[in-house]
Amino acid sequence: MDFCPKCGSRLKPKQIKGENSTSIALVCPRCGYSSQPRGDKTLVSEDVAGGTSIKVVGEEADDLKTMPVTTIECPKCHNMEAQWWFLQTRSGDEPPTQFYRCTKCGHTWRQYA
Repeated sequence: MDFCPKCGSRLKPKQIKGENSTSIALVCPRCGYSSQPRGDKTLVSEDVAGGTSIKVVGEEADDLKTMPVTTIECPKCHNMEAQWWFLQTRSGDEPPTQFYRCTKCGHTWRQYA
């Protein structure tokens, strides 16, 4: 995430159309300052429901593993390792739901506590 050096606002990605090409710059919505993304970031553009959404993805995002891993059998590929997390899907007086995601095939399933 980058911030404007003039006013401190968060810079937002914006498509800039040229004569022969389209480029992406980071623009301050408050004062209009613009800059090119730093070298450690990649800008990805995708069409979403008729509009265009731009995501800023750092190179280190692929290596980031924040979910805990446990030994449990995937019902789809029978791999014995999955990431897990809890989520309160029902009312507050009910126990939370535990979700699992297979580290091999990415299949996600849940188990009610």
